[in-house]
Parts: sequence; structure tokens; C-alpha cells
Amino acid sequence: MRGTAVTTLAGDMILLAFDAEGGRLPVRQSLAPAVRGALLAELLDGGALTDEAGTAGAVGEAPRDAALREVWQRVSAEPGRKWLHWVRKDGRASVHEVLRGLEKDGLLERSAGRVFGLFPLERVGLTPEGLAAAGEVRAAVAAAAEEPAGRAADGRAALLAGLAHAGGQLGTALSADRRRALKDRLTALSESAAPVSPAVRRAVQDLQGAAVS
Repeated sequence: MRGTAVTTLAGDMILLAFDAEGGRLPVRQSLAPAVRGALLAELLDGGALTDEAGTAGAVGEAPRDAALREVWQRVSAEPGRKWLHWVRKDGRASVHEVLRGLEKDGLLERSAGRVFGLFPLERVGLTPEGLAAAGEVRAAVAAAAEEPAGRAADGRAALLAGLAHAGGQLGTALSADRRRALKDRLTALSESAAPVSPAVRRAVQDLQGAAVS
């Protein structure tokens, strides 16, 4: 997708979640299933996972990336589980693992502070390299969404756009008006990211339902 830093699809999902200035990573319950879905989709797209009648299976060798490896190992240990199970499983841990990877790659930095001078608070922000990478992710996702019907978009960007649409993570790349105008295109991109994208959408819907109940 980019010519600068090379990240996982889940790393791109987190970069996409940062505000345009890179100063804030919004606290959204939906980020965990979106990141988890991106890990699963990358493994599936790369042939490390298989889809067997709506369930996930692991094949080959464990990936080198820590976050991808953790997911692959768990699927390998429990074959036959549905995709929704894996999207819901250990989402927060996966987010933290992907954040550590972005920090190791020099795209992210953490700083400690205090709320009201009393309570410890960790702030997460993007480095200049991370800001550039995040801008490229937003541009690639927007381009994939805006691609006319019948023309092939960048495969990785299209996959990310479809998963981000399913997980409600497109706000930094496309305005609400553009998302409404591109509803059919975004739905098609999301459908092309199956079987992971429906599981991401369901997990996010369940979280939102629980929050208002």
C-alpha cells in the first residue's frame, strides 16, 4: 500500500484510527474487533488461515510478526471455531501488541502524564514518520473507496477499506457525506472481505448494543 514504513494490516487499521493530526487515538470499543479482524484477514489472505464452512483453520508455519503469530497459534490450537469467536477473542491484547509493533518501528511514541495531577495516564501519539504513514493509509483507503465500479483498486487498501467499513473505522478517511454517497461501494468492499468482515460487523454491533442496554 505504501512506499514508507511497512506495517501489518492491523497496524494500518490503528494508523487509520488516529485523528488527522496524530495527537490522539480515540477510545472506541469498536477498534479492538476491527484490529482483530485485520489480523485474521491478513492471515487468511496470506494463506496462513483457511475458511472451512465458516470456521477458521491454521496451516503452514507461525508468522514472524508477534501479533499475527499470537492469533495463528490460538487458531491452530482450537480448530473449528467460527470467525466471530476469533474476532471477539483477546481484542484488547491484540491492540496493545500491534501498538508495541508500531512503537518498535518508530511510528508511534508513548508519554506518561497525570489526570488532575493525580491519576497516571499514558498518551499515545504518532512520530513524524507515523504521521506520514497514517496520511498514506487514509489516502489509500479513500482511493479504494472512490474507485469507480468495474476498476480494480489496490488489493490491500480495498481489504482494509472493507474491514474498516465493517468496523466503523472510516471516519478519518472519508467524511460522513462521502460515506453515505459511497454506501454501495463500501458495502461491496466489505462483502469482498468476507468471511471476516461480517464477524467484525457483528462484534461491533454487539458492543454497541451492550453499551446502550
